Amino acid sequence: MDKNGKIFGKVSIIDIGFVLVIAAVIFGAYMRFSSGAGKLVTTPTKFEYVVKVSNVRQFTVDALIKKGYITDKKYEAVLGEIVDVKVEEAHMESVTAEGEVVDTALPERYTCYVTIRSDGKEGQNGYFNAKNDEISVGRNLNIYTKYVSTSGGIESIRILKQTS
Repeated sequence: MDKNGKIFGKVSIIDIGFVLVIAAVIFGAYMRFSSGAGKLVTTPTKFEYVVKVSNVRQFTVDALIKKGYITDKKYEAVLGEIVDVKVEEAHMESVTAEGEVVDTALPERYTCYVTIRSDGKEGQNGYFNAKNDEISVGRNLNIYTKYVSTSGGIESIRILKQTS
């Protein structure tokens, strides 16, 4: 290394560091985007999952109780079928003037537990519906039927049977 910080008088240490950082970014991007769900080995599976839809009005409850098929937003693909809906009064935690936390019922608001049966795939990284959207506990899911459009969080998943 010479007095200007160049190796053999041509390449500086900063140039080498910059090339190494670029190579690391390219390698990281390759690893991140080349190992997607489409390349995983998947097994056709029938499963049910429960979606908690919170703080909805009676209109949404009535529409969900009609059941029907879950589709994508443009109604091009069937992603599952509503097989059960459990309804309970919606609640919320609130703080009183004394600083006490109390559970308060919300008037004319409901929480629905919607059970959806779906044909999909089970892969190394989880479950996927017909459009390869990931179905996992804690994930938010948009629900589109011919009666209602709403969303909620997936509470549980249960395998029904493996299909071939």
